[in-house]
Amino acid sequence: MLDMNFVLRQDTAPAPDDGCDVNDENASAAVVRILLIDDDPAYLHLCQRYLSRQTSQKYEVVAVSTAAAAFETFSEQEFDCLLIDYALPDLSGTQVIRTLQETLTDSPPPTIILTAGGGEAAAAEAVRAGASDFLSKRLVSSASLVRAINNAVEKGRLKTSIEARSSELQSANEQLKQKNEEIQRFYQSVSHEVKTPLAAAREFIAITLDGVAGPVTEKQKETLSHALDSCDQITAHFNDLIEMTRLDAAKIPLKKQVGSLESVVTRSLAAISSAVEAKSIYLRRQIASPLPLVLIDGNRVIQVLSNLLANAIKYTEPNGTITLSVTHAVDDGCVEIAVADTGCGITEDDLPHVFDRLYQVEHGGDELMGAGLGLGLSIAKEIVELHGGRIWAESTFRKGSRFVFQLPVARSIYDESEEAE
Repeated sequence: MLDMNFVLRQDTAPAPDDGCDVNDENASAAVVRILLIDDDPAYLHLCQRYLSRQTSQKYEVVAVSTAAAAFETFSEQEFDCLLIDYALPDLSGTQVIRTLQETLTDSPPPTIILTAGGGEAAAAEAVRAGASDFLSKRLVSSASLVRAINNAVEKGRLKTSIEARSSELQSANEQLKQKNEEIQRFYQSVSHEVKTPLAAAREFIAITLDGVAGPVTEKQKETLSHALDSCDQITAHFNDLIEMTRLDAAKIPLKKQVGSLESVVTRSLAAISSAVEAKSIYLRRQIASPLPLVLIDGNRVIQVLSNLLANAIKYTEPNGTITLSVTHAVDDGCVEIAVADTGCGITEDDLPHVFDRLYQVEHGGDELMGAGLGLGLSIAKEIVELHGGRIWAESTFRKGSRFVFQLPVARSIYDESEEAE
């Protein structure tokens, strides 16, 4: 078999005009380098005519007649597109594609399979092998060949761009993961290093306040009480930081059990009763009975409800009202818990962000109420979603807020499990 190696460049003398000239307005002005693999001299000449007459795009063609010659040429030069005969003397066109895929580090250039026969079966095989297009030799025209090449090259460039961008994003994601792990380790380290001496300082303050170290005046007792409160506040902040890092790392498995929310509500209300009484707030309870069973981690749900109640107390003026309601939302298949208050409310700008991490709503009296880190609601949201529920907030500025979360009833959870099986 005669092996032909030639290079067709744009400055090749144009063939006589036969009315087949194609001007592709979308073609790139850059030279498109093509490796043509075919053992048919007549077809090579035909491709030469088709590509040499193009005025809107420059083509540089390197032609070989065997797969072996193609591999050798490909190892020495770079190409934008491959035109491969389906039936070569030594390998099939699809075998050439697969060999390049196995041997190259990067993806091979876009490939167009050409065949004198084969029909749909050959086309399907070419597509499965990764060819960008499939052309029948007897139907190839100047327009169809140029169109196929330009489309394949454009797709190849787009694919390369996407792969490069994907690689950049993957690298950035790995860096973010590493930074996140470093932040988590930092939080845990700081918590350990600070909470231990902080606990010791609190004990010394408590001992002094109790008069163990000697008589204490009323003014000194007041100052020491503030110091104790500050120690407790710092500890609570560190606990929130560690809680959030554990939620991020999915290291807090829920210990779910089927039960009623009545005990959760009772324990949550008991925890805030003294704060409600101290601020002369009227607490209304609207608890539906009976309530359906839910599959929950009771302690975690108490954490959510206690946070909502604590916030309501914090932002409600003395003699205001807090309403806790628990209902069975039959249409949603869940139990709905809502905490409403007559406090200062939240602005329209702040409302969409109240569950964002470290986001704090600015209120004029925050310095008197005790500022937090802005993690409580974010943690509450994570816990509710881990239960398969959802949480949201409603508010009218200067009139009050309403925080609501829903937990699926146990029957709904079991039904979903049965459907999955």
